[in-house]
This record gives sequence, structure tokens and C-alpha cells, in this order.
Amino acid sequence: MFWLVGLVSLIQASFYWLLKPLIFATTSFFELRSLGLFFVLVILWLFSGTGKKLLE
Repeated sequence: MFWLVGLVSLIQASFYWLLKPLIFATTSFFELRSLGLFFVLVILWLFSGTGKKLLE
């Protein structure tokens, strides 16, 4: 039983250590801190089209 608890703790710690950069990089996305920047990028993407199909 002690081996199982130790093994699970070791696996969880190693996964956290391996995934910590990914967690750090995606935290602002999931907490919606970069929502304003996302909206600006979407608006720029929508207005960056050529608009030729609308004129035809």
C-alpha cells in the first residue's frame, strides 16, 4: 500500500514537472485574460479580406 501511494505521488509529480510549461502558457487563455487580444485579432481577420466577392 505504501508503494502504491509513493508510486502515484511520484507519477503525479513527474507529470506536473513535465507539463508545467504548458500549464503556464495556457493559464491566461483558460482564465480569459487574453480575451481582448483575441477579439482584436478576430476583428482584424474579418476586415482583412479583399471584399471582391461582395462587389460582384
